Amino acid sequence: MDTLINIGMFVVYALLVLGILAAVGFSIYQFAGNFKQNKTTLYGLVGLVVIFVVSYLVSSGTDISAAVFEKVGGNYESSKMIGAGMYMFYILFGVTLLTLIVTEIARPFKK
Repeated sequence: MDTLINIGMFVVYALLVLGILAAVGFSIYQFAGNFKQNKTTLYGLVGLVVIFVVSYLVSSGTDISAAVFEKVGGNYESSKMIGAGMYMFYILFGVTLLTLIVTEIARPFKK
């Protein structure tokens, strides 16, 4: 019985990897096919990468003491990634909030 479960799990893993590869491959194919229409998407992706790099450089990774790291089994690199994710969230939330406010203020003046 264990061998059937193991074989089934390997089949599921293989199909999962195949599905992920198909989804990513199809997305890249469609993106490359309509490159002129997808420039704004590319700008958005580059912007997200830039925001992540800035967030990663800003986060220190030393906000938590070494005793806590030993207790939970973490390290400074994972703390730096968590800090970068938090800074990235704060930046994106601020930009979204600012965009909403500017849009609402500018709307009456366009009419």
